Amino acid sequence: MIEQLIGLQEEIYNYEIRDFDTGEAKEYFIDYSPKIEFSKTGEFYSLSFYGDGYDDDPNIKAIDFDYQTNFAFCRFLDFLSEQQNADKIISLHFGGSDVGANGTKSWMFNRLVNADVTFPNLKTFSIRLTDLGDHNQSIIDCDFSMEESGMVAKLVLKMPNLENLIIPSAPDKSFFEIGKHPLSSLKVQAGYDHQNFIENLSESDNFYQLSVLDYTEVIDIFDKKEEEYTSFENFKKLFRSKAFSNVGLFKLRGSILTEDQLFELQKLNNVQFLNIVAKGGRYVSHLMQDKSNK
Repeated sequence: MIEQLIGLQEEIYNYEIRDFDTGEAKEYFIDYSPKIEFSKTGEFYSLSFYGDGYDDDPNIKAIDFDYQTNFAFCRFLDFLSEQQNADKIISLHFGGSDVGANGTKSWMFNRLVNADVTFPNLKTFSIRLTDLGDHNQSIIDCDFSMEESGMVAKLVLKMPNLENLIIPSAPDKSFFEIGKHPLSSLKVQAGYDHQNFIENLSESDNFYQLSVLDYTEVIDIFDKKEEEYTSFENFKKLFRSKAFSNVGLFKLRGSILTEDQLFELQKLNNVQFLNIVAKGGRYVSHLMQDKSNK
């Protein structure tokens, strides 16, 4: 498999330096051009992809692309979709530079979800989260809809032994309807919509080994209304729930809960509860323009 991975990187490199208009070679920028990295542990592999996450047409094999598009990501997903490769993977990470369109960096896994493949040995699946200083917010996207649309549930169904999940979009209710699953650590950024994640989790019983939960509310960049955040009542419901009973560490980031509400939650459950104050940034020039328009 080492030879295959090296060959895959060579394919990505050759595609990236190809100018489809002139046929001449372009420069490959080592700092931000797409690439894959890997390490080997015994007979298994940890793989990392660096680049963009969009997919113009998941129904076309990447090797058939004859135009300028996101070959690297699509070819990597095609590689993962081969069962003999998927069997050997214990860790998958997707990341890239802070680039996107209209303030959004989309990750689209339709190609992988549609493939007849499972990852029996995969323990960790992670996607780069949004930093508060990023220009573009990372999300899991479905067909350029800017909505998660159950994509997380479909992915996790292919990963029956997954233990650690890190995602930049809150999954919808279908995530809690996939049946018993041994996930033990879950780190979630809500993205553009929390999709009632906290309430849905409180009503679930499928993640029976969940011991670490790290949840970031929707990032307040444009002065969101209070109702766009998870309500205090839903957090109370979670702290009292069976789903939360095995959680030993809960990190809550960017919530609008008051100090008194945080204290009340702690009294409901002796979980190690860390509240992290965070708020999205704004360009000072935009703030000046907003003020002048008032």
